Amino acid sequence: MTDLRLLAAQAAAMAHPDRLRLLALVLTDPSSQPTAAHLAGSFGNRVAIVRHLEAMADVWLLARVGDPRTPGYRPTADAIVRFGGAAIGSAPDGDRPVVDAGNHKQLMDRVVDELTDRFSETFGRETVERFVRESYGLLADRASVQRYLPALTARFATDRLTALAAPFNSADTPGSKAISDILFVCVHNSGRSQIAAAALRSLVGNRVRVRTAGSTPAGMLDPGVRAELARRGLDRLAEIPRPLTEEVVRASGLVVTMGCGDACPVLPGRRYVDWPVEDPAGRSSDEVRRIADEIIDRVHVLLAEIDAGLD
Repeated sequence: MTDLRLLAAQAAAMAHPDRLRLLALVLTDPSSQPTAAHLAGSFGNRVAIVRHLEAMADVWLLARVGDPRTPGYRPTADAIVRFGGAAIGSAPDGDRPVVDAGNHKQLMDRVVDELTDRFSETFGRETVERFVRESYGLLADRASVQRYLPALTARFATDRLTALAAPFNSADTPGSKAISDILFVCVHNSGRSQIAAAALRSLVGNRVRVRTAGSTPAGMLDPGVRAELARRGLDRLAEIPRPLTEEVVRASGLVVTMGCGDACPVLPGRRYVDWPVEDPAGRSSDEVRRIADEIIDRVHVLLAEIDAGLD
């Protein structure tokens, strides 16, 4: 689907007012990827919820994650950039806050409360609050539209805390033979790392935790990369570009870098691999396709090494 057709399809999908309300619930859910069953208590009819969620997923406004039979849904960059403000502004006054420039602090306090409960067995409230505030600051530095910032902060802080908690909650040692966490890093986290991560996710499912980050993250996926991922049926496995942080590196047994130089922290016990792959940003569709082919070939080799138990 071309960019113009995709934009038109997204606009048509979001013309239904219930979908704006539902997207608001997804955007503000602290789990980052709520299921239809989880949303039913706030929204109502579960059958209708599934229909709406699937309609949004079909036009790349939501990404399906987890068990295909009962998937969770997380918003894509398109959903946040194009409809985040309108969706959150349409939220009901009861359960979910209406987000505007004046009440970001109120919503951040709520995010801290929810994540403190979620990570209570691992971190104290002070640690959670520090990560939430810091995540907000990291994202605010590059956000051109401030209205969707609290929802994005909640997901980013959740990802960072989950990564930080991994060494406490798992017997696996980063860098061990059983690599279960892989991080792909490039400059903008909008091209090379997204292609690699989407390809690997399509091959391993939930068997390996795949993360991405950028040393200087963009606001959304490169359009040419998104089109190429869609052509390959991998667009639903991409994610919102996010900043590179040390705890994500610490939680990863294998770190694959692509063009980000010395920006990635080097920590003991991790395996580091650098792939000298060209940046697809601004390239023609044929060039993007060639670069994607090279990255996916490298992913297949990497997966063979993982399956062979190499460290």
